[in-house]
Amino acid sequence: MTTPLLPVLAGERPARGFYEKAVIWGLQTVGSLYGAIQSIRATLYQKGFLASYKAPCPVISVGNITAGGTGKTPTVIWLAQYYQSQGRKVAVVSRGYRQQSKAEVTVVATAQKIVTTTPQAADEAVLIAQQLPGVTVITGPNRSKTIAVATEQYGCNIIIMDDAFQHMQVKREFDLVLLDCNAPFSNGHILPGGLLREYPESINRCDGVIITRADDQTKLKRTEDLLGQIAPNINSCSAIHQPTKWQKLANTGAKHPATVPLDGLKNIDVLAFCGIAKPEKFFTTIESLAISAIYTSSFEDHHLFTDNTINELVKKARSIKAQALICTEKDAVKIQQFSSDLPIYALSIKLFVPDISPWLQKKLDSI
Repeated sequence: MTTPLLPVLAGERPARGFYEKAVIWGLQTVGSLYGAIQSIRATLYQKGFLASYKAPCPVISVGNITAGGTGKTPTVIWLAQYYQSQGRKVAVVSRGYRQQSKAEVTVVATAQKIVTTTPQAADEAVLIAQQLPGVTVITGPNRSKTIAVATEQYGCNIIIMDDAFQHMQVKREFDLVLLDCNAPFSNGHILPGGLLREYPESINRCDGVIITRADDQTKLKRTEDLLGQIAPNINSCSAIHQPTKWQKLANTGAKHPATVPLDGLKNIDVLAFCGIAKPEKFFTTIESLAISAIYTSSFEDHHLFTDNTINELVKKARSIKAQALICTEKDAVKIQQFSSDLPIYALSIKLFVPDISPWLQKKLDSI
């Protein structure tokens, strides 16, 4: 989402002036109607008036209540690796947001290999497939059909649904919600008047919360207090998104190393770009790593990079004497085939749970 009002919608500042206040009031009025519809829909599912599909194996849902990134992809990867280590046959299913494939079911990866890449497959699904060799990854608008393919055709015995808290058409054994410690409830209003997908009280129907990006103890305490007021009976724990290394795109910078440690780029000038929901998160992260980004460029979330776009970025990098370009892993999956003499490095990120709470360990082991 790219709009001058985004800081207001995210709760980072109040509306200013008559125009902004009037627009925000109108958007929040529409959001209130949308929120009411969402609440009614959730109640109908909870009361059994709307039917939900029961999968033949356990299902874990990873979701959130805000639009934009809360760290779902690293969390999905973390969960999948956990169950892989126990010998389970894991499948990750998702809607496939903004993928070009119009098929009812798109197999992105089997346990043996990746079979569909961007732009036919969604960027996040391809990233998950790259990070999880041996895991089946399937996308499609109908989750019950993607789950059926995963279980019946590929023999998977545990399903992780990515971005599925609002997708109540499928029953789940574990409903996990993520809250970004920096902006857990945006400005407290529903889309389009804020960034909430539904009212904060909806958290009460989940089984547990992970507070992500919880590096700042003051912000973590504030988020825990807010959560305690809204959903006092919901268990929670915290996690951080931990950068691990810089990974070079294979067809770029032939004379440069394929992998660079976190501090390996801090003494050179770089051009940083990304197409994610919250680009400021990436730029703040590289600042914390003492990376000198002499030029930054952000695009809309899930932006489909073309060779022309990357060529322009490389041209810009050369003009300002940058020695490398850097981006996120999600961006990198969309430009794997691009060739350049200048290296393009992607920042690898993993979810790190410093201390798995007993409630979470018990829940994971029970599935």
